Amino acid sequence: MCGIAAILGLEPSPRPRGWIPPGGEAALARLTMRGPDSGAHWTCDRGTTWLGHRRLIVVDPSPQATQPFVDERGVRALVCNGEIYNAAELRTELEARGHGFRSRSDNEVLLHGFVEWGERELLQRVRGMFAFVLWDGARQRAVLAIDHVGMKPLYFGEQGGVLHVASDADALRALLPTDVELDPVGLAHVLSLGYCPAPGTVWKGISKVQPGRAIVFDIEQRRLTTFRHWSPPETANGPDVDPELSTLWPSIVREHLQSDVDIGLLLSAGIDSSAIAVAASDLETRLHCTTLSLPGESDEAANAASNAELLGLPHTAVPLAIEDTGELLAKAAFAFDEPQAYGALLTMTLVSAEAKRHSTVVLTGDGGDEAFAGYTWHQPRVDEHHGLPHARLAAAVANPEAPADLRTHALRALGSLSWIHGHLQRVFPRFHPSEARALLSPLGCEYDEERYASWLVSEDLASLPPPRRAQRLDLAGFCAGSILPKVDRATMAVGVEARCPFLDKRLLELALSSAPREDETQGRGKAALRRYLRGRVPDHVLSSPKQGFSLRLGHDVWRRRIDWLRGTRFVASGALHERWDEFVGPETPCADARVYALCMLAAWAESRI
Repeated sequence: MCGIAAILGLEPSPRPRGWIPPGGEAALARLTMRGPDSGAHWTCDRGTTWLGHRRLIVVDPSPQATQPFVDERGVRALVCNGEIYNAAELRTELEARGHGFRSRSDNEVLLHGFVEWGERELLQRVRGMFAFVLWDGARQRAVLAIDHVGMKPLYFGEQGGVLHVASDADALRALLPTDVELDPVGLAHVLSLGYCPAPGTVWKGISKVQPGRAIVFDIEQRRLTTFRHWSPPETANGPDVDPELSTLWPSIVREHLQSDVDIGLLLSAGIDSSAIAVAASDLETRLHCTTLSLPGESDEAANAASNAELLGLPHTAVPLAIEDTGELLAKAAFAFDEPQAYGALLTMTLVSAEAKRHSTVVLTGDGGDEAFAGYTWHQPRVDEHHGLPHARLAAAVANPEAPADLRTHALRALGSLSWIHGHLQRVFPRFHPSEARALLSPLGCEYDEERYASWLVSEDLASLPPPRRAQRLDLAGFCAGSILPKVDRATMAVGVEARCPFLDKRLLELALSSAPREDETQGRGKAALRRYLRGRVPDHVLSSPKQGFSLRLGHDVWRRRIDWLRGTRFVASGALHERWDEFVGPETPCADARVYALCMLAAWAESRI
């Protein structure tokens, strides 16, 4: 796993050996946490293109695997962040066609595959998680691409006809020659959705590549062209998944175990990580399992330990010890280049630091809910709130004096506007778009119920049955916007590579194209996984209710930080409505979670504005 940066389209000019552009050192320094082991950079002969790379050694520790990879003629070059799980089979095919490799790196197949097949066929062939920049000097163009669901991030911004690219927004800001301003629409998304969806960001002039997309930058024409290389299945009438799952799943886990360094597993007492543990045990791989032990009845550590013991896997339970929520906020805010309003960021930050003590790579169960309909909002719903006067309610809750029950009714009315609005409200009921607009009004925020949902319209297929319709939306929304950035940023902040077997392209295509079975549509999520695990894991794994990953610290924990919030740079600068605290009163919907959203936003902004 690595961090990458690039500048494309500079004026032709001879560059001295080892030249690095202004901002290049600062960008690579920010990316050092993603790639702590080594770094290198390269400039093309004409001086128009610069590629930078920071490396976390996972596969092939030799110097020959150092990036950027450059072809023998010095015409094409690659920087990549990620893992290509079918690299071995692609390499065999490419070698048979006469390609010679300089390393064992899985990433190197991308450069040779690009030469052999071009970007479109290459992206159809590869399986993995990745974000890369490929420079094609012969045609004076570059290809930017990320994997099918967006497991790895890639940000870009164009200034003066020059394209700047980096693995995170902070590194990109260091690379850009001119400062960028906060985008109030992106911040409003964070308050209302919990994250800012691609291609938008919380910065004006900075975008991120959408999942399953590639962008071709023609330097001579100064033109960006986007194409899609993967999308979820558009029908759900395929066969039952069980027969193929029993053979496909072990092969997927086997591919995700390829590594020259130690691999661990983030193990809960739930179905997803247990399915990984079972497959790894069958493959005679002793993954070190790490579980975060939470206070209270929701603690899963004891059950996870019994699961690990049954499978013969070493296990460590990490007691949750938070003496200062402010310190934890600061750690998460540093790691996350864009803010989120989900408490799971804090949990992932804690468990990733412990996992680093045992391994450099961890497998996680993220994606299991998206693949096998595990969320409560995947089940069919009855809309009970049609007829509520949304326009009147939306106008009313922009007033800081609006009573709490009116805010609750406004959220319900918002969810009744369309199927997409209802889905987004089931996932994250926090601030109404009118409230977000009012809170950010000092920044000139223009945000409403249309902007709240319009970015997701192109992903919706009304012809799909429940739960497939909701699963499809989650892949483009909640998963790509919140879950995967959470996993990536928290692990990369401590130099750990996280892998998500459930997001394998073949598994998603199998699961999402299958016709929903009766048990799946009657509130029994992950039915196929339960059948796969029956008799292989303790009964509690199959019978326990789903536990979310958000940090559970008790009632009013974040409300006690309101005085701190008043003194933060974000609030003191006047970025929020002067009566912002009335929008998060103790009787408002999800009151403590509302305060947390503002706390995270302020902590994130503290070192960035």
